[in-house]
Amino acid sequence: MAELEDKEKFAELLALGITALKQHPDYKTKRKKRETLPSGQFSSESYIDKIAYQLGISSNTIKSWMGQMGVKYIPSRIEDGKLFGIVWLIIEKSGMDAVWFTELLRTTSIPVINPPLPVWVASCLSKAKLLRNDEFGAPSDQEIEAVKTRLFDGISQEQKPSVPAVLSVPAVLHNLPTRWSESFVGRKHELKAIGHWLTSPSPVCLISGWGGMGKTTIALESAYACVGAPHGEAASEELEWPPIACVIWISADLKSLNFGDFLDIIAYQLGRVELLSKSLNEKWFVVRNALSSYSDKMPVLLIIDSIDTADNGISEFIVNLPQGVKVLLTARENQQQIEALAGKEIYTIQLDGLLHSEALEYLASEVQHHIQLSNVPRRKAKLEQLLAESVEVHLQLIDATAGNPKAIALSVAHMTEDDIPIRQLIADIGKAGYSLSALFEYLFGRTWERCGEDARRLWQVLCFFGRPASEDSWGAAAGLDGRRFFLAVEQLRGCALIETERVDGHLHYRAHQTVLAYGEQYLSENKSFESEARQRWSQYYIDYLDTYLKRDKPEAPYWNCLLGRDLERVKREWPNIAKLMEWASAGEHSELLIQLMLRLSHLLSRVNLPMRIEYGLKAARAALLFNKETLSSLFLIDTVGWALIEIGLLDEGLRRIEAGLRILEDLDPSDPEVQDLKVLGLAFKAKYYLKTDQREKVAEILDESRDVYCTPLIKHRILLIRGDLCLQNGEFCDAIHCYEQANEVSKSYGGEKTIEAYFNLGIAYVKCGEYEKAESAFDRLLYNKSKANQIELIYYQYGMAQLLHRKGNHAEALQLTQKTLAIIDSWERTIWLREEVERFHAMLTDAY
Repeated sequence: MAELEDKEKFAELLALGITALKQHPDYKTKRKKRETLPSGQFSSESYIDKIAYQLGISSNTIKSWMGQMGVKYIPSRIEDGKLFGIVWLIIEKSGMDAVWFTELLRTTSIPVINPPLPVWVASCLSKAKLLRNDEFGAPSDQEIEAVKTRLFDGISQEQKPSVPAVLSVPAVLHNLPTRWSESFVGRKHELKAIGHWLTSPSPVCLISGWGGMGKTTIALESAYACVGAPHGEAASEELEWPPIACVIWISADLKSLNFGDFLDIIAYQLGRVELLSKSLNEKWFVVRNALSSYSDKMPVLLIIDSIDTADNGISEFIVNLPQGVKVLLTARENQQQIEALAGKEIYTIQLDGLLHSEALEYLASEVQHHIQLSNVPRRKAKLEQLLAESVEVHLQLIDATAGNPKAIALSVAHMTEDDIPIRQLIADIGKAGYSLSALFEYLFGRTWERCGEDARRLWQVLCFFGRPASEDSWGAAAGLDGRRFFLAVEQLRGCALIETERVDGHLHYRAHQTVLAYGEQYLSENKSFESEARQRWSQYYIDYLDTYLKRDKPEAPYWNCLLGRDLERVKREWPNIAKLMEWASAGEHSELLIQLMLRLSHLLSRVNLPMRIEYGLKAARAALLFNKETLSSLFLIDTVGWALIEIGLLDEGLRRIEAGLRILEDLDPSDPEVQDLKVLGLAFKAKYYLKTDQREKVAEILDESRDVYCTPLIKHRILLIRGDLCLQNGEFCDAIHCYEQANEVSKSYGGEKTIEAYFNLGIAYVKCGEYEKAESAFDRLLYNKSKANQIELIYYQYGMAQLLHRKGNHAEALQLTQKTLAIIDSWERTIWLREEVERFHAMLTDAY
């Protein structure tokens, strides 16, 4: 479903499109009489009626979308197929262009590529569902290709329909982050070097240098210059920036960028949104080919910030980039990257301190910035006095800071906040030493001394986070809220330690690596505060997971975090949650790991099964240490044993399940929780025997557990195993009955999105020839079709491949099976389904 985030704007743009569609001959109002209504009246068919008929909805629904029935009747969401259906009708026959299409989608929750790319528009239009040849379906590939050609290649600029000025879009596609400052001074020599590299044959440029030298800033400003928005020195008439087709910015600054994320960012920016759910291998080739195609006429500029902290696979990808792609890298360490990128001619720019003339200009701009921010007359007067100092004195400060922009900014902030004269600061820096590390140690040390206690608390805990911290999470970790938090934040900003950025409408806070490292050093020396802060940080994310994962039913811990809710909020914080899990499992924090796995085990079944197994085993051992035998058994049987069977490690899975059952032997057999786990363990043993084709043992276990009392949650799983046995025995009607009964039982505790339940139900319907019910079952295993994860797609695509094969669409079935195998290949470990998919693929290949 597409959420309408700006309902009024959506209605306005849709009405514009439908009004244009009205002029098409197919939608001219026809006064064709319908049959008489019971009231004795007649009605005539309007263009709205015809559109509604093609979409399979009522005329009033379209009127509500257009806002004709009033703003309050504009819906909050529209089903994707219907939305793209009406968009297809408008785009195909009204003359509206890709800009209108983009602006319409920008009012919804659907991700938008701006400016629109042909492949992205085609991908969106392929999701349309409308009446075609007496059944609902998408436009054909040929029809979409014809529309795409008209939108992007087939008409001249003069022929394009006029659109309001508000719909104008930038000329160059880019995803550049916001600038860290309003002005950019200096680095003219380096800017010239980057400009020279951009027009040279060399594909890779490496900007290296000490922390704080401005590597990220100069890369960002060069990129903005290439897209036509230069600032400061980059806007000089002496500098010429070559035309660029596209600029893609990727930051690895926080050491959490893996190769898959890297490819996803490029795919998204090039409009290949359909790749986001594909396998790593498939994305590798398609992304490379997309870069080659996009850079055919003008170069694509790919910028990777802090390449020295990124996945090795990224460096290997860069070595094999196609001609026409220019890669700008930043890194602290030069030699490592040269070795990693062996075989490429690297254009290297070593970033040293600013030239005197540049540094003087930068120093003046920093002082002016603090003057503008200050509301204290005495402080303003001191800053004006600092600005009026002689050039010689300013140059002494610049030499003392080695012309390092970050060090200069910290020095100005230091003089502003601490009211220290510039000559005294220069003398103190001289005493501190001559290396940049000693300089930062001194500056951070003085800044630390003048920071208030609250600001110090925030500074120390900022290293906890894997991504820029939100107000809530950062304040919670530091133990600050309300006015105290914001006053401390303002002090850190005044000291030039942090910057803000807005993500999804909320403020987040980032800091330079040198700032994080210094805060972490103090944290390691303050064990009591670290312990308290880690506890608050942990509790914040425990509460966060309870808010966005926990369900009302079932009430039992662990089971009340079964999947069944929108996971976007959890995914947004996942890098920080993953960092918390890593910390909890590495030290003496076993209780925290247990609490995290009680909440995250089911989520990890969709995110990373090997991670579920790894942390599940650690949680099981931790539970035994705390004499929580029942909990340890639960982790071994369900968290670990089930996951091992899912990835095909059957014997290891059986061993863990039996270990969990042995723990239960020493516990009270009358305890309902113990009874449940015994039945669950037997069910999963039956699952093992079913996968090893020992059906008699499966039937024996199912008979043994038939009369044993268990909760609906466990009964649901028993029924699934019973259905699997029927399916394997060819008793398809009985299998359908078991699966449907299992799903009905699960409704008593809120329902479950069990992938195998709906997959196997769909297969049983396929075997019975009930194709519509089969497709419905496959659809139900996807929580969100547009954001399906890889595990869901594996089962969904394989199920649909079997359905297509039974319906006679053998070529499509073969293609879908190949896609399924490609997704399976991208997993760190295989899953048990792989062998079955391979057999099916081989059968299709041999037969057709």
